[in-house]
Amino acid sequence: MGSMIYGNTFNSILEDILKLTCIQYVMDIVGPELSEPANTISSFKLAGLLESAIRSFNPQYDDRDILDRLRVKMMAHNTGDRGWDVFPFDYEATVPLNTVFTESVMGRYLRMFNFLWKLRRVEHALIGAWKTMKLNSVASHFFNKLQNAVRLQLVMTSRKCQVLWDDMNHFVMNLQYYIMFEVLEVSWSKFLNEMEVAKDLDDLLAVHEIYLHSIIEKSLLGERSQTLYKTLFVLFDLILRLRSHADRLYEGIHEFQAKTTDSSRDKSKSRLHPNDKTSKPGSWVSEGRKALTQRAIAFLRNIEQDLDAIGKEYSSLLEGFISQLPVQKDIDLKFLLFRLDFTEFYSRMHPKT
Repeated sequence: MGSMIYGNTFNSILEDILKLTCIQYVMDIVGPELSEPANTISSFKLAGLLESAIRSFNPQYDDRDILDRLRVKMMAHNTGDRGWDVFPFDYEATVPLNTVFTESVMGRYLRMFNFLWKLRRVEHALIGAWKTMKLNSVASHFFNKLQNAVRLQLVMTSRKCQVLWDDMNHFVMNLQYYIMFEVLEVSWSKFLNEMEVAKDLDDLLAVHEIYLHSIIEKSLLGERSQTLYKTLFVLFDLILRLRSHADRLYEGIHEFQAKTTDSSRDKSKSRLHPNDKTSKPGSWVSEGRKALTQRAIAFLRNIEQDLDAIGKEYSSLLEGFISQLPVQKDIDLKFLLFRLDFTEFYSRMHPKT
């Protein structure tokens, strides 16, 4: 009976916390605040935004007891850190649950939740980038009127951005699948089965420790996986940089589109008023369009060069990340290798891997 009561409580608490770290809607709400410098963010304001987001997203979290236990606990931050870098979820366990959920245990859960939060953050960034890059973001009538040089450069830069996005999305989606299903789902199912046969509190503590150790090690958070862990977060940073460059690229395209439209209107106006000095050759209308075209080409080339640099660093790091998976001691990490390279794409590119 005791194990059944604890089991139901475990099921409620652990699933609630793990699901909270997966809510994209929460990120939409708190994202703007977390983009600010960490030392300027109010924990009270974040807590209010979080509660509002949870209530708006799913009525099952309207349980007052769950909301009262959920905390926003800002981690220690360094100069230059943003809210994203120091924002984790915390869950307060009271008597009698604190017998199992000790401060040390909750510290390990906090590491897991922080990792899931960062994984969801890069997924959120990729979704935002895709919305920015969607095919109808550049009007066809505008594209057809572009000079050949600008059009060609636009196609090359946009395609480079989309190909890099596709590579990164493939990595993040498969990593996320591995964590959520091969790690959390499988470990949780095994833990529930072992908990059912637990005879007393000592047995329960033992199987819980095995469960917690399992998800930590398989999620690359263990001591033996620190090299992989560090590489993984550099890859995450590169994905966030892609999001930033995608935003810059398409904001620049839209700005160029607006200025080109204004220039075309001025040109039409000059035909109606041939005596207008601004319509003569060498005036600001003709020179402005030429200068605008040159600036557009220069802007697109700069973005392309930045994307090349990001892509080169990303490919190098990803190759190193994948090459380390087969030599890991935890056999479950081979599932991650299979997920990432199920088509043998990376194996054919790098036969030595």
